[in-house]
Amino acid sequence: MLCSEHNCFMCPHCGHTLNVQDVVQSIKKDEARGYCSQCKIWTPFQLPSIRKKLVYLDQSFLSDICFPANETGIEKRLYHKLYELKVQQKIFLLVSDIHSIETSAIPDEYTKNRMILWEFQNNLANGNIAGNFYDVFAAQTRRMLIEQDGTDPFPFTDIGLDDPHRWQVGMNVVPTNSWRLRLNRAYALPRDEINEKFLNIIDRQVKNIPDCRGVRDCLNHVTELWRNDIQQGINAYNQQCEILLIMQQLTEEFETGKPISNQIPQLSDAPFRRIVSDVVNGLDESAVLLRWSELLKSNPILICPALRIKIAFEAELLRMRWQGYRPNPKKFNANFGISRQNDIDHISTFVPYVDALTTDNDMSNLCQREVVAEELARFPAKIFSKKNYNDFEAWLDTLLVTSA
Repeated sequence: MLCSEHNCFMCPHCGHTLNVQDVVQSIKKDEARGYCSQCKIWTPFQLPSIRKKLVYLDQSFLSDICFPANETGIEKRLYHKLYELKVQQKIFLLVSDIHSIETSAIPDEYTKNRMILWEFQNNLANGNIAGNFYDVFAAQTRRMLIEQDGTDPFPFTDIGLDDPHRWQVGMNVVPTNSWRLRLNRAYALPRDEINEKFLNIIDRQVKNIPDCRGVRDCLNHVTELWRNDIQQGINAYNQQCEILLIMQQLTEEFETGKPISNQIPQLSDAPFRRIVSDVVNGLDESAVLLRWSELLKSNPILICPALRIKIAFEAELLRMRWQGYRPNPKKFNANFGISRQNDIDHISTFVPYVDALTTDNDMSNLCQREVVAEELARFPAKIFSKKNYNDFEAWLDTLLVTSA
């Protein structure tokens, strides 16, 4: 809805200020139509742009304000201030697939809470579910590989947004609420099974790391693992292209009655193959893949800030595990498992793009560890958790008294 303080929709014929309910979104995203009750006509308007603060809300924060401990606590105040700032169009609230998956993984015995939280987070957000880590990884890498010039190194399209600063008209509801929930429930492996894989991975890294005098040894080790994974994806994509050519040749031979000259080789199993496909889609594949391989040899993470942050987190976790940190098995999910990985992904993905984001206390503490803090310091985003909700409230208060 529009706030009268910011309402710039006036009838060009008589100067009458239009009522909020008389302004509707046009088919064009950057245009609205307003009805003047004085002139009795509809008039098109270009929607203005206003510099909004982008705020990413994670599931821990959404749970706190959706199910507050009391009705007069800071969680309730934060909710009302966020909502007021959203109405005034001073902030743009984001949620993402990352925490949509977290919400959908709430156990079935808490189905009611799961649905309440799902509806709550999508109603509070500005009509968008943003992308995930690999969407951003592909976008950042693609842009750097083609050496695209531009004044904005982190365009909002990377995270699946069109123009968050454009004035919004009416209610913006996520149109995919129900099917995203079903999709994430249908395709998510059991958490215990996923966490078992993470346990095997990190313990294998602990066993195989050649030297671990400090966290930077872990950083180098994790970086090399990622370099290998990406290069294997590039190799597998090249192999896929070769297989397609072989299949085309075999089809032509079959149609002309010639003897079959080749066998179709088996495609290598490389998780990054599909991501490589997203990166090079529509580009000069040979040139881009060659440049990518060369960059991986010289500096494997320079081209992707999201990956730099993710690797820093993984290095700190590896160092903790190497030092013998073994939490209660029931807490593995929160400390090293899928829940922790989702937290890592949401910070790695969104820190370059937002003005503020929320996380839980443990993740906030992890953000202050050596190599993670160095990476996060490259960006101005503020990180808030339960331990500094007072600072979050003060930041929102400042926005409330600041002119748009």
